[in-house]
Amino acid sequence: MNPAVLMLKPGELLFREGEASNGVFIVRGGDIDVYREKDGETIVLATMHAGDVIGTLSLFSHDSRTASARAKSAAQVIHVDFATIDGSFKNLPVWVQAVIKDSVARLKSTNDQLVDAMLNERKLQNKVGTRYHFASQMAAFLGYAIRSGLIKDEGIELFPLKGIPERCESLFFKRSETVEKYFEAFVKGSLIKVAQDKKWGRSIMSPNAALLEDFANFILQCSKTETAGFVPTKHQLLLSSLVRLAKKPEAPEYYSKAQAIELLSKESGKTITPELIDEFVKMRVIASAAGADKLSWKAAQIQKRLIFESTVRCVKELAEAEDGQKAA
Repeated sequence: MNPAVLMLKPGELLFREGEASNGVFIVRGGDIDVYREKDGETIVLATMHAGDVIGTLSLFSHDSRTASARAKSAAQVIHVDFATIDGSFKNLPVWVQAVIKDSVARLKSTNDQLVDAMLNERKLQNKVGTRYHFASQMAAFLGYAIRSGLIKDEGIELFPLKGIPERCESLFFKRSETVEKYFEAFVKGSLIKVAQDKKWGRSIMSPNAALLEDFANFILQCSKTETAGFVPTKHQLLLSSLVRLAKKPEAPEYYSKAQAIELLSKESGKTITPELIDEFVKMRVIASAAGADKLSWKAAQIQKRLIFESTVRCVKELAEAEDGQKAA
């Protein structure tokens, strides 16, 4: 019987774990994920490419499939049934048959161990926490370290980072490159400012321990809510305009809605609508006195929110990039 050629679409199932085996498949093109499902988790054992053979674990026993296979991309496979394989296998020397059977049995055992190991790793990650938890731990640690190691040198406050990434690595069981990426996210979000000092080396300049500690609590909540309730990025420049207005010496304690619309329109150069002011009130960017046309906002609070939300977004982007690399 001539081998059959099968064409698979992305996401199409080739076979499912537990199904009766009917031969092996040789990948001619595309990518196919071989995976197991256990304890509600999907564990990808391997991604097979052109030239790889799928289904070898049931080659001799003809047992049911021990894993599932699904096309990761458009793929082409050749199906070779057991009758064809058995006839060719019997022509091999006995010792070659024994070696092949032993190798297949060992591969099955290895796959079982791999699935258990990957499940344990995921359970440990869930126990330790998400990347938001790690960012929270790192921010809290930096806050503590700054309080005990702040340096004032010639009127400049700084915190030297020498040895700090290594301490984070050992404390939180993260690789040094991962720790550095989170430092970069903190810098990108303006949570910290890092510069090279001639005397002290790489340092956090004008460090704010309280800000880091507050951020640690803030991002911990984001592990449940993600970025829900954040000010849309399209409005961030308007928030900067609100900060400038609040910092002006002549700024009143309260504004009417009409005043807020007029002043914010002038400061930002954009058309501000009553609905946008209401949206800012709803997002608690602007405070509104109940039953009165009195609006107020604080520059420090808005700046803090901008920094926190921006840094969380940077951490989220970092997490998504890491997940994308693993999926690839």
